[in-house]
Amino acid sequence: MFWLLTMIFLFWTIILVDFHKGFKTLSSIDHLPFRDEKLLISVIIAAKDEEKSIKQTLETLLDQKHVNLEILAVNDRSTDSTGSIIDNLAAHHANVHSITIETLPSGWLGKNHALHIGAQQAKGTYLLFTDADIYFHENVVSRAITFLKNENLDHLTAAPNLRAGSFFLKGLISFFLFGFGYLKRPWTANHPSKKGGMGVGAFQLLTNACYEGIGGHHAIRFRPDDDLAMGLRIKKLGYRQNLVTALRSLSVEWYPDLPSAFKGFEKNAFAGLNYSVLFALLAIAGVFTSQILPFITIWSSRLPLQMISAFTIVLLFYLYALTLRHLTTYSNWIVFGLPIFAVLFIYMLSRALLLTFLRGGIEWRGSHYSLKELKKYYRNSEEE
Repeated sequence: MFWLLTMIFLFWTIILVDFHKGFKTLSSIDHLPFRDEKLLISVIIAAKDEEKSIKQTLETLLDQKHVNLEILAVNDRSTDSTGSIIDNLAAHHANVHSITIETLPSGWLGKNHALHIGAQQAKGTYLLFTDADIYFHENVVSRAITFLKNENLDHLTAAPNLRAGSFFLKGLISFFLFGFGYLKRPWTANHPSKKGGMGVGAFQLLTNACYEGIGGHHAIRFRPDDDLAMGLRIKKLGYRQNLVTALRSLSVEWYPDLPSAFKGFEKNAFAGLNYSVLFALLAIAGVFTSQILPFITIWSSRLPLQMISAFTIVLLFYLYALTLRHLTTYSNWIVFGLPIFAVLFIYMLSRALLLTFLRGGIEWRGSHYSLKELKKYYRNSEEE
């Protein structure tokens, strides 16, 4: 057991070096200078049953200054008042365009298809893909486009502030970001090589030429992790990309409560593990061994086990605190809930995988997508 814990400690030591190097490459656009942008930017939003948030999102976009925006709001088969809200705003604002989708063609996921339809009607030199529940603070779009042009980028994606109410929800979200950090290494978006890459659904700004060059959403038409898939594809094909943070300029309530978070995780859990049962089992075992086991063995009666466990726990707390500092606005006190959040994460991942197998696929935005289809299109998108 001592040697296992020593290996875990060495693993986190390596991750610590990577975190320090990676986070240093992440810039914040919250307070960057900006200039007027005359070229047209097409903002494309897919909205399905978003009556609680779509009005605020569109109004905060309409309030953006120093940019020339057209807003294409795509009502994707909504059964609530989303469509009428969009239509009403479009009637009062010439730069808001309402697009309605009645049916979903086979071979597409709903959101990807809606964004694809919106992009087909876009006239801008730049495209901004975003979600229907994002709050855009003052001048964030002008800051982003200025940064993109100054750095000569093809694609800029921004991490927003993920608002959450309860301690446990904040903990689960930040734990997810922590795991995402060491597994996906999002800062690879800022490396010049074609490896890695990143895409955040809240804010994906890219040139129209880049979008067309990667094959648009058609190339990722059956990927539930469409934002990440797009970012990876952009980087793989050699376009210049950057990930920034916008914790004071963009915000979203990712999930209102824990049950919603568990449900929301269903669509991405297996996709994030490449639809591999082996990867899923390794992920569950890995989280338990590396992030829960030290909190158990610290109670051992053997001093060497206690010491290596304590060192590992301190290292984990520090790594978690780095994640909180750079990717959230949460209090650092959350770090002390790490073992609890690890247990919640294992439950959430196990639940998502079990439901995916029992249902034979995922339920998303009112549609069922079979696991067989998801695997098929995942392999095809990787080969393209």
